[in-house]
Amino acid sequence: MENNLFRNLLDILPENQFIGLGNPNSKILFIGKEAGINIEEENFHGSIKSWKSNNSNIYSQRYIPQESKFRNLNHTWQRYQKLYDEILSGLNIVNNKSDKYEINFVENVFTTELSNLHAPNTKLAKSQENFQSELRKRKELFFKSDFIKNFQIVIIFASDNNYIETYPGEICELFEVKFQNLYDPISKDKIWIHSQQETSEKHKLVIHTRQLTNSITSELIPNISNIIVDFIKSNNIDIFNNTTANSSLAK
Repeated sequence: MENNLFRNLLDILPENQFIGLGNPNSKILFIGKEAGINIEEENFHGSIKSWKSNNSNIYSQRYIPQESKFRNLNHTWQRYQKLYDEILSGLNIVNNKSDKYEINFVENVFTTELSNLHAPNTKLAKSQENFQSELRKRKELFFKSDFIKNFQIVIIFASDNNYIETYPGEICELFEVKFQNLYDPISKDKIWIHSQQETSEKHKLVIHTRQLTNSITSELIPNISNIIVDFIKSNNIDIFNNTTANSSLAK
Protein backbone atom coordinates (compact mmCIF):
# COMPACT_ATOMS: atom_id res chain seq x y z
CA MET A 1 0.00 0.00 0.00
CA GLU A 2 1.23 3.49 -0.84
CA ASN A 3 1.80 5.59 2.26
CA ASN A 4 1.77 9.23 1.23
CA LEU A 5 2.50 10.47 4.74
CA PHE A 6 5.65 8.38 4.81
CA ARG A 7 6.77 9.35 1.33
CA ASN A 8 6.19 13.04 2.09
CA LEU A 9 8.31 12.70 5.22
CA LEU A 10 11.18 11.27 3.19
CA ASP A 11 10.98 14.30 0.92
CA ILE A 12 11.02 17.00 3.62
CA LEU A 13 13.43 15.67 6.24
CA PRO A 14 17.18 16.33 6.08
CA GLU A 15 18.98 13.33 4.62
CA ASN A 16 20.96 12.73 7.81
CA GLN A 17 17.80 11.88 9.77
CA PHE A 18 17.14 8.30 10.83
CA ILE A 19 13.65 7.14 9.88
CA GLY A 20 13.27 3.60 11.17
CA LEU A 21 12.80 -0.03 10.23
CA GLY A 22 9.82 -2.27 9.65
CA ASN A 23 6.45 -1.57 8.08
CA PRO A 24 5.51 2.14 7.79
CA ASN A 25 1.91 1.12 7.00
CA SER A 26 1.43 -0.54 10.37
CA LYS A 27 -0.72 0.62 13.29
CA ILE A 28 1.98 -0.01 15.92
CA LEU A 29 5.11 2.07 16.55
CA PHE A 30 8.00 1.04 18.83
CA ILE A 31 10.34 3.89 19.89
CA GLY A 32 13.72 3.18 21.45
CA LYS A 33 16.45 5.56 22.61
CA GLU A 34 19.07 5.30 19.87
CA ALA A 35 20.46 2.81 17.38
CA GLY A 36 23.12 0.70 19.07
CA ILE A 37 26.03 0.93 16.66
CA ASN A 38 29.48 2.52 16.88
CA ILE A 39 29.50 6.31 16.63
CA GLU A 40 32.00 6.36 13.77
CA GLU A 41 29.92 3.95 11.64
CA GLU A 42 27.28 5.09 9.15
CA ASN A 43 23.78 4.18 10.27
CA PHE A 44 22.55 3.21 6.81
CA HIS A 45 19.77 0.74 7.60
CA GLY A 46 16.58 2.70 8.25
CA SER A 47 18.06 5.98 7.02
CA ILE A 48 16.43 8.29 4.50
CA LYS A 49 19.16 7.30 2.07
CA SER A 50 18.32 3.61 2.39
CA TRP A 51 14.58 4.13 2.00
CA LYS A 52 15.04 6.34 -1.07
CA SER A 53 17.57 4.01 -2.67
CA ASN A 54 15.02 1.18 -2.40
CA ASN A 55 12.11 3.35 -3.52
CA SER A 56 10.38 3.08 -0.13
CA ASN A 57 10.13 -0.70 -0.47
CA ILE A 58 9.13 -1.98 2.98
CA TYR A 59 10.63 -5.38 2.25
CA SER A 60 14.06 -3.81 1.89
CA GLN A 61 13.86 -2.39 5.41
CA ARG A 62 13.23 -5.63 7.26
CA TYR A 63 16.82 -5.52 8.37
CA ILE A 64 17.55 -7.42 11.58
CA PRO A 65 20.75 -6.76 13.56
CA GLN A 66 23.02 -9.80 13.55
CA GLU A 67 24.37 -10.22 17.06
CA SER A 68 25.34 -13.21 19.19
CA LYS A 69 23.13 -11.94 22.02
CA PHE A 70 20.14 -13.03 19.96
CA ARG A 71 20.80 -16.56 21.17
CA ASN A 72 20.31 -15.41 24.76
CA LEU A 73 16.89 -13.92 23.95
CA ASN A 74 17.86 -10.72 25.80
CA HIS A 75 18.65 -8.44 22.87
CA THR A 76 16.27 -5.47 22.55
CA TRP A 77 14.88 -6.80 19.29
CA GLN A 78 14.26 -10.23 20.83
CA ARG A 79 12.26 -8.51 23.55
CA TYR A 80 10.36 -6.50 20.96
CA GLN A 81 9.58 -9.84 19.36
CA LYS A 82 8.42 -11.31 22.66
CA LEU A 83 6.06 -8.38 23.15
CA TYR A 84 4.73 -8.80 19.62
CA ASP A 85 4.23 -12.54 20.18
CA GLU A 86 2.28 -11.89 23.37
CA ILE A 87 0.07 -9.32 21.64
CA LEU A 88 -0.77 -11.84 18.92
CA SER A 89 -1.44 -14.51 21.52
CA GLY A 90 -3.80 -12.18 23.37
CA LEU A 91 -5.66 -11.65 20.09
CA ASN A 92 -5.78 -15.42 19.44
CA ILE A 93 -3.51 -15.10 16.41
CA VAL A 94 -0.89 -17.79 15.91
CA ASN A 95 2.57 -16.66 14.84
CA ASN A 96 4.02 -19.68 13.06
CA LYS A 97 7.69 -18.81 13.32
CA SER A 98 10.32 -21.24 12.08
CA ASP A 99 12.01 -21.23 15.52
CA LYS A 100 11.97 -19.25 18.76
CA TYR A 101 14.83 -17.03 17.60
CA GLU A 102 13.08 -15.79 14.47
CA ILE A 103 12.27 -12.08 14.42
CA ASN A 104 9.25 -11.15 12.32
CA PHE A 105 7.61 -8.32 14.26
CA VAL A 106 8.93 -5.95 11.57
CA GLU A 107 6.23 -7.34 9.28
CA ASN A 108 3.53 -5.47 11.20
CA VAL A 109 5.36 -2.97 13.41
CA PHE A 110 7.43 0.11 12.63
CA THR A 111 10.36 0.87 14.92
CA THR A 112 12.37 4.05 15.30
CA GLU A 113 14.56 5.89 17.85
CA LEU A 114 14.18 9.06 19.90
CA SER A 115 17.72 10.17 19.13
CA ASN A 116 19.11 10.61 15.65
CA LEU A 117 22.63 10.08 17.05
CA HIS A 118 23.62 6.43 17.29
CA ALA A 119 26.02 4.95 19.84
CA PRO A 120 26.80 1.50 21.27
CA ASN A 121 25.36 2.50 24.66
CA THR A 122 23.37 5.26 26.34
CA LYS A 123 26.32 6.72 28.26
CA LEU A 124 28.25 7.36 25.04
CA ALA A 125 25.13 8.59 23.29
CA LYS A 126 24.48 11.29 25.89
CA SER A 127 28.14 12.33 25.98
CA GLN A 128 28.03 13.57 22.39
CA GLU A 129 28.32 17.35 22.29
CA ASN A 130 25.21 17.94 20.19
CA PHE A 131 23.03 15.28 21.85
CA GLN A 132 20.42 17.66 23.32
CA SER A 133 20.26 20.06 20.37
CA GLU A 134 19.83 17.19 17.89
CA LEU A 135 17.18 15.61 20.10
CA ARG A 136 15.17 18.84 20.24
CA LYS A 137 15.44 19.23 16.47
CA ARG A 138 14.29 15.65 15.89
CA LYS A 139 11.26 16.03 18.11
CA GLU A 140 10.13 19.04 16.08
CA LEU A 141 10.92 17.69 12.61
CA PHE A 142 10.18 14.00 12.98
CA PHE A 143 8.00 13.25 15.98
CA LYS A 144 5.51 16.02 15.25
CA SER A 145 5.07 14.82 11.67
CA ASP A 146 1.74 13.56 10.32
CA PHE A 147 3.38 10.19 9.70
CA ILE A 148 4.08 9.70 13.43
CA LYS A 149 0.68 11.09 14.40
CA ASN A 150 -1.00 8.44 12.26
CA PHE A 151 0.10 5.49 14.45
CA GLN A 152 -2.67 4.36 16.78
CA ILE A 153 -0.48 2.40 19.20
CA VAL A 154 2.82 3.91 20.31
CA ILE A 155 5.19 2.41 22.87
CA ILE A 156 8.12 4.55 24.04
CA PHE A 157 10.92 2.53 25.62
CA ALA A 158 12.91 5.25 27.39
CA SER A 159 12.54 6.20 31.05
CA ASP A 160 15.59 8.50 31.01
CA ASN A 161 14.55 12.16 31.35
CA ASN A 162 17.47 13.15 29.15
CA TYR A 163 15.52 11.66 26.24
CA ILE A 164 11.90 12.40 27.07
CA GLU A 165 10.04 13.52 30.17
CA THR A 166 8.98 10.54 32.25
CA TYR A 167 6.04 12.15 33.98
CA PRO A 168 2.96 13.72 32.32
CA GLY A 169 3.95 16.72 30.23
CA GLU A 170 6.19 16.40 27.21
CA ILE A 171 4.60 13.21 25.88
CA CYS A 172 1.15 14.80 26.01
CA GLU A 173 2.33 17.74 23.93
CA LEU A 174 4.48 15.75 21.52
CA PHE A 175 1.95 13.00 20.72
CA GLU A 176 -1.25 15.01 21.27
CA VAL A 177 -2.56 12.75 24.02
CA LYS A 178 -3.55 13.11 27.65
CA PHE A 179 -2.14 11.25 30.62
CA GLN A 180 -4.54 8.55 31.78
CA ASN A 181 -2.95 6.60 34.61
CA LEU A 182 0.10 4.83 35.97
CA TYR A 183 -0.36 1.10 35.51
CA ASP A 184 0.29 -0.91 38.69
CA PRO A 185 1.93 1.92 40.72
CA ILE A 186 3.75 -0.50 43.05
CA SER A 187 5.54 -2.30 40.19
CA LYS A 188 9.28 -1.70 39.87
CA ASP A 189 9.04 -1.11 36.10
CA LYS A 190 6.60 1.74 35.63
CA ILE A 191 4.16 2.02 32.73
CA TRP A 192 2.59 5.41 32.02
CA ILE A 193 -0.57 5.19 29.90
CA HIS A 194 -1.79 8.02 27.66
CA SER A 195 -4.85 8.19 25.42
CA GLN A 196 -6.07 10.42 22.63
CA GLN A 197 -7.43 13.86 23.35
CA GLU A 198 -11.21 14.21 23.42
CA THR A 199 -11.18 16.14 20.15
CA SER A 200 -9.35 13.36 18.30
CA GLU A 201 -11.24 11.42 15.64
CA LYS A 202 -9.03 8.35 15.97
CA HIS A 203 -8.53 6.11 19.01
CA LYS A 204 -4.92 6.31 20.14
CA LEU A 205 -2.82 4.70 22.86
CA VAL A 206 0.63 5.91 23.94
CA ILE A 207 2.54 3.80 26.45
CA HIS A 208 5.69 5.12 28.10
CA THR A 209 7.97 2.73 29.95
CA ARG A 210 11.62 1.81 30.42
CA GLN A 211 13.93 0.39 27.76
CA LEU A 212 13.82 -3.39 27.40
CA THR A 213 17.57 -3.91 27.73
CA ASN A 214 19.34 -5.13 30.86
CA SER A 215 17.28 -6.46 33.74
CA ILE A 216 13.52 -6.03 33.43
CA THR A 217 10.89 -7.53 35.69
CA SER A 218 9.15 -10.66 34.45
CA GLU A 219 5.79 -8.90 34.39
CA LEU A 220 6.77 -5.85 32.30
CA ILE A 221 6.26 -7.33 28.82
CA PRO A 222 3.03 -9.20 29.77
CA ASN A 223 1.65 -6.01 31.35
CA ILE A 224 2.38 -3.94 28.24
CA SER A 225 0.81 -6.65 26.10
CA ASN A 226 -2.34 -6.75 28.23
CA ILE A 227 -2.78 -2.98 27.91
CA ILE A 228 -2.38 -3.10 24.13
CA VAL A 229 -4.65 -6.13 23.66
CA ASP A 230 -7.39 -4.53 25.77
CA PHE A 231 -7.10 -1.33 23.72
CA ILE A 232 -7.28 -3.21 20.41
CA LYS A 233 -10.29 -5.25 21.50
CA SER A 234 -12.14 -2.30 23.06
CA ASN A 235 -11.79 -0.22 19.92
CA ASN A 236 -12.14 -3.01 17.33
CA ILE A 237 -8.82 -2.16 15.72
CA ASP A 238 -7.51 -4.39 12.95
CA ILE A 239 -3.75 -4.19 13.47
CA PHE A 240 -3.14 -5.85 10.11
CA ASN A 241 -5.36 -3.50 8.12
CA ASN A 242 -3.32 -1.40 5.66
CA THR A 243 -0.24 -3.55 6.28
CA THR A 244 1.44 -6.17 4.20
CA ALA A 245 0.15 -9.43 5.68
CA ASN A 246 2.65 -11.86 7.06
CA SER A 247 2.07 -15.34 5.65
CA SER A 248 3.33 -16.89 8.90
CA LEU A 249 0.30 -15.57 10.79
CA ALA A 250 -2.81 -17.65 11.04
CA LYS A 251 -5.98 -17.23 13.08
